[in-house]
Amino acid sequence: MLVSSSRPSPYLVSFVVGESLLMALGPILAVYLRLGTSAELFTFRYSWYRLLLVPVVLQITFYYSDLHNFRIARPFIWTVARVTQAMALGTLALAVLYYFLPTLLLGRGVLFLAFVITTCLVLIWRGLYGWALKQKLLSSRLLIVCSGSLADSIIDELVSRADNIYHVVCLVDLNPPPAEDGEVNLIPAWAHLLRADLRTSADELVGLTRYYGASMVVVAMVEKRENMPLEQLLTCRMLGIPVVTGEDFFEQIAGRILASRIRPGWLVFSPGFATGALRRFTKRTMDIALSLVGLILTLPLSLLVALAIKLDSKGPVIYSQERDGQYGRRFLMLKFRSMVTDAEEQSGPVWAEVNDPRITRVGRLLRGTRLDEIPQMWNVLAGDMSFVGPRPERPHFTDRLAQQLPYYRERLQVKPGITGWAQVCYPYGSSTAAALEKLNYDLYYIKHSSLSMDIMILLQTVKILLFGGGGR
Repeated sequence: MLVSSSRPSPYLVSFVVGESLLMALGPILAVYLRLGTSAELFTFRYSWYRLLLVPVVLQITFYYSDLHNFRIARPFIWTVARVTQAMALGTLALAVLYYFLPTLLLGRGVLFLAFVITTCLVLIWRGLYGWALKQKLLSSRLLIVCSGSLADSIIDELVSRADNIYHVVCLVDLNPPPAEDGEVNLIPAWAHLLRADLRTSADELVGLTRYYGASMVVVAMVEKRENMPLEQLLTCRMLGIPVVTGEDFFEQIAGRILASRIRPGWLVFSPGFATGALRRFTKRTMDIALSLVGLILTLPLSLLVALAIKLDSKGPVIYSQERDGQYGRRFLMLKFRSMVTDAEEQSGPVWAEVNDPRITRVGRLLRGTRLDEIPQMWNVLAGDMSFVGPRPERPHFTDRLAQQLPYYRERLQVKPGITGWAQVCYPYGSSTAAALEKLNYDLYYIKHSSLSMDIMILLQTVKILLFGGGGR
């Protein structure tokens, strides 16, 4: 699942809750059909924990089957196939649990009937939800006051998502570039694509919000000192219509911060970036616990990996490389060696590429499965890294990227991590443009860092490890 925001929309939360209720309803209907009003049914009614187990197990299989991702539009036949597959896996998992915990068993012959009924209920529910999204029945009506590239980024994000819950009804372009400037103005094209009205004056902004029934006004202007319709916006605010900046709105819908299009003042006055003593304690406690458990559980696998590396190529099993840590303090990051010895002796520091000839045969497998990163749990235990945070970069690249990208050194204010928001949201990239995109996600993580977000990133990382995706 390509996660796009750490805060799911209320519609998605309501959808999952409603689907979970249907998953609990399926077994109830199956019991009625199978057992009628017998004594067993009376006993079943008071076994609420049996019902609770069903949606919990099924929603886990749905999550790892990418069925909570509505960002990408897919044909309904794909949904039917994937739901059936996830239901089969979930039912199999329930059967295994029932074998070891027979007191949780729903009843003889009920499981298969519950599978059929629940699958039908879920497909009907998902079909209705998809139809409602397409018909914009769940959409909030949006009026955008725009000028420049920030508005382009916002609208591009909205039109690229099948789960978009915002309906742009009007674009107010306050600063269309003169024809002789040669600058391409995408706002008219966006208005045509969105079937939204296009205006070039904010004099009647209050009237426009009433006419279009707008439930929110987004001010997406690159330069706010000029042409800002402050009186009109203030009136909208006093009438109870939310007015948000384009930077805040993009952050909300995209799950990242546009580092190249924000000003230092926005970062200074923007809420977030809270790292209190309790947050530091819980994060460090989780890091120690996970690294200890992880090192113990992966010990047999680590021995096999070490043997495979030794048999495949000459050189040490563990490779250490200098990286920039929190506050710029440098440390040696440990990894299982996946490249030939002295891989950068001739070229100097360079990013890894697809089909990189320096990678060994075993190393290709280790990188594809992320097994090369197991030794980094020692770095976590030592306190140089955390389980979740921005990926640590080599000093050579940090210095270079800091000169090219705004706010790049700000990512050094937190501990680097084995995994992170950028790693689960954006694929591996070996370019300055890719580094900028990952910086956008890193800044978002630093701003919204919390225990719940760390847990969500760890769950998503497990999914990537099992089914692929993310960074290389």
